[in-house]
Amino acid sequence: MAGPMRRILWRTILSLSFVGLLLAWRLSTPNNTVVKTQRTLMGTLWTIQVIDQGHPESARQATDAAYAELARIDRLMSEWKPASPISQVNAAAGKTAVTVPAELRELLERSVRYSRATERTFDITWRGMGAIWRFDDKFRVPSSKEVESARRRIDSEKIQILGDQIFLPAGMNIGLGGIAKGYAIDRAMQVLLQKGFTDALVDGGGDVLVHGTWRLGIQHPRKERGQLLSSISLRDGSLVTSGDYERFRIVDGVRYHHIIDPRTGWPANASMSVTVLAPSAELGVVLAKGIFILGGEKGLELAKTWHVEALLIDAQGHRHQTRGFPPSL
Repeated sequence: MAGPMRRILWRTILSLSFVGLLLAWRLSTPNNTVVKTQRTLMGTLWTIQVIDQGHPESARQATDAAYAELARIDRLMSEWKPASPISQVNAAAGKTAVTVPAELRELLERSVRYSRATERTFDITWRGMGAIWRFDDKFRVPSSKEVESARRRIDSEKIQILGDQIFLPAGMNIGLGGIAKGYAIDRAMQVLLQKGFTDALVDGGGDVLVHGTWRLGIQHPRKERGQLLSSISLRDGSLVTSGDYERFRIVDGVRYHHIIDPRTGWPANASMSVTVLAPSAELGVVLAKGIFILGGEKGLELAKTWHVEALLIDAQGHRHQTRGFPPSL
C-alpha cells in the first residue's frame, strides 16, 4: 500500500473501543466524527457511539435521549428496584395479581414463548432459585439438595397473564435480567434513529446493536481481555456473546459460572462461549443463552430454526458455526 494512502486510512480510524466482550471500530470522514459516551445503568457499563453527520450537538442530544430511554426501561423492568412494576409482581407472589403496563406484559408474554422455543433453556423465573449461586466473596458450591429444591421454583409456564394483570405463584420470582437489557438496547437504537442518526452503535456491557456498518471484535474465551477470537464486519444487526469467563469460580478444578441451566439448576457445561448475530438485541440475548446451554449440534440447530448466525466454542475448545457466520477480517 502506498505511503499516502496508508496515512489516510490510519487517520480515518476514529472509533476504537474495548467494552465488555468486544472491540469496535468505525471509519469516518473529517466532517462525520463519532460522538462517544459511556454511562452506568442496569448494573452495567453502557457505550453509545453516533456518527454525528456534522451536527455534534444534535448527536449529543440524541444520545442523551437514548440514555433517558434506558433509564425509563430500568425503572419499569428492574427486579432490583422495589418500586418497579416487576418488583411489585414478585412481592405479591402467591397473594394477588398485579396490574402492569402493557409494555411489560408484552415482554413477559414474549419471554414465555421464548422459553418454549428454546427447550426451556431460557426462563425468566430463574430468580426463584434465590441466592444459592453467588459469584462474589460469598461464593460457595451449593449441595445437590439445595439446587434441586430451588430448581423446582423455575417454571415460566406457571406465570398467569390475564390481560394486563400478572399473577405469580408463591415461592416464584421473576428476573428479567438479560432480556430487559436486550430490549433496552433495541429501544435506545430506535430513539437514535428517530432523531435522524442512522449510523450508530449501542453497547450494553458487550451486547451490541449497530446501525450502519461496524467492525466488531469477539473476545477469546480463554485468553486475556482484549485478545480476540475473531473480528467481523456487521451491518444493521446485533452481536451478543454469552461466555463462561465473565463471572466464575474454579473449585477443585471445576469451573462454576453464572450461566445456569434452568432445567438442572447447575452451570451449563457444553460451551465456553457463544456469539449470535441476530436482527435485534432482545432475540440475540435469548438465543445466545439457549445455544450456549444446548451446545454443539443442538445449539446450532436452534440458531438455524431462528434464522440467526452463531459461532460456538464448545467445552473442549472446538469451534462450531453456522454456514452464514461471517469470516474473520
